[in-house]
Amino acid sequence: MLTFALLVIGAVVVATIGACSYTSHLRNLAFNAVRIGDTEAAVIGRFGAQPSVREKPDALFPRYASTPCGGECAERLWFENRLSLDTEAWSVEFDETGRVIKKSRWVSP
Repeated sequence: MLTFALLVIGAVVVATIGACSYTSHLRNLAFNAVRIGDTEAAVIGRFGAQPSVREKPDALFPRYASTPCGGECAERLWFENRLSLDTEAWSVEFDETGRVIKKSRWVSP
């Protein structure tokens, strides 16, 4: 019985690590495909999911960033890899016309 329990725990750990890596890979592909000037719809389409968080200039999302969306930035979209336990995310900033002006990948050691 103990052997079976250890095998199940091991399988869960391996599956979680695999899913985290796969999510990271897909998000990196999407991030690399985003271009300056893209629309919000194009970005969301590339990521294949709604953003985890929509950050406005007056409200910092401190999980990853130390400075809020500001200047030309009218909104910052965050796409997180929650399986990485909040150590990896991608952000895309948009101007007032809804076009990409900046993108960043956030990784914590």
